[in-house]
Formats: sequence, structure tokens, C-alpha cells
Amino acid sequence: MHTLSSSSATDTKRGRVAFALESEIRRGQWAIGTRLPSEAKLMERFGVGRQTVRDALSELKARSLVDSHQGVGSVVLRRSPQPEYSQSLDSIEELLCYARNTKVEIVESTEVVLGDAQAALIGAAPGSRWIHAQTTRTAASQKVPMGISSVWVPAANRAAVQASGRSGLPVFLEIQKARGLLIERVEQVLGASMSTKGQARLLQCPPGEPLLRLQRWYFAAHDTLIEMSDTLHPNTRFQYAMTLRRSAGALKKTATRTE
Repeated sequence: MHTLSSSSATDTKRGRVAFALESEIRRGQWAIGTRLPSEAKLMERFGVGRQTVRDALSELKARSLVDSHQGVGSVVLRRSPQPEYSQSLDSIEELLCYARNTKVEIVESTEVVLGDAQAALIGAAPGSRWIHAQTTRTAASQKVPMGISSVWVPAANRAAVQASGRSGLPVFLEIQKARGLLIERVEQVLGASMSTKGQARLLQCPPGEPLLRLQRWYFAAHDTLIEMSDTLHPNTRFQYAMTLRRSAGALKKTATRTE
């Protein structure tokens, strides 16, 4: 995703105006529901023409920060851009569809003998051999990664990691193809983090950026763990949506209690 904080955004007059206004919105200088200064005042403040101001406001509107109407002006909608990618999952099939519609790149991979801490994270035996791969994931609509992943697979699946590097598909899909397995269960944990300098470099975001942390464990038949992934997403590039439904049994019990 193109961000206004990048150097390319400040290379143009429009970019400089948009960057300044977005920064002020993020800091709360312009509260949600308030109007930005008029085009004439922005022209005077930044020393630019009317078209430059309109183009800058159009950038903010495209990022869902403001809404503009003739005669009303530009009204602030939110303090941070709306995420460009939203993942809504209710089944393993939807997860597989999402995985196929994004591109994975292998940054590096190495074989590791698991220590106690690594084994506890993965849910594997200490001393066992696993492949650890650092990957980036990019959606078709984005120019920079939507996330980076720390991927762990049993060492016997080294070829699947290499295949992922060629195909751009996630490693667990390559394991499925190579071994004829089906993912029967996925466990996941949501959390939060802040980007380190190394993570920020891969994500092309500022250090200290708020991140969504998404850990997943992929199981085949007989509770066979074939991959564990630990993924970090910048908050402006990705959001995760889920639908919770009351089970039929719970509905029946509730109805019984209210009679």
C-alpha cells in the first residue's frame, strides 16, 4: 500500500499538502466530524494552487480520512486510514481462498533444532528439526507487504518451502500438494505488537508501528501439525473480520431457561 509517510509522497506539492494534513488529523488537531480549512485558506497556507489543494484532498478522501461535498467542504471521518485489505473467515475453505489470492515471498529460511522456547511456541518436541522461514505476503492491490510471517514447518517439508519460493503460494498449500494432505483444523490466536527496526524494514513502515499479530497452527488428519505461522500486519493495511453464530444447542438451552 502506498503511504503518505514515504519519501515519494513528499516529492510533489500535492503529496506535501496531503502528508501535512494527514499528520494533523492523526494527532487530533482536526477532530472527527470537523471541517478542514477552506481551499482558499489551504492555498494561502501552503503557497500552492487550487488544483494542488483539490488533488491533496482527493488523496485523503481516497484513504477514507475525509469526505468532501461541494458547498460543505472536507469533513474528517477518521484519524487513521481505513485498512486496504479485510479478511473475513468463517471456514477453512475461505482461508484457503484468501491464501491463494495473496503472494508469498521467502526472505530467508534455515533448518533449526528446536530449543525449549521455540518448541513451546510451535507446540513441537524440543530437539526436533524444523525449517524456519521468514516470508512477506502481498495482496494484488498493494505495493508493499500487508504482512510478514515467521513460518515453521517440519524439516521433512523443506521442498515445500522451496516450492513456495517459486510459486508464491503459502508453504502449507505446497505441503498439501506435495503430500496429498488436507488441512482439517486451524487454530489461531490474535494479539498485538509494535514493529521493531528489522520488521519495519521488511514491512516498509515506521519503527514502532502498531501491528496485528496473528498466530496460526495448521493440522492435517490425526492432529498432525504441518505448519505454525506467526504473522504481523500493520494496522493500516489489514483488518480481520469474523462472524460469531450461536450454536443450535445453545439456542435450545436458552429457550428452555426462559419458559
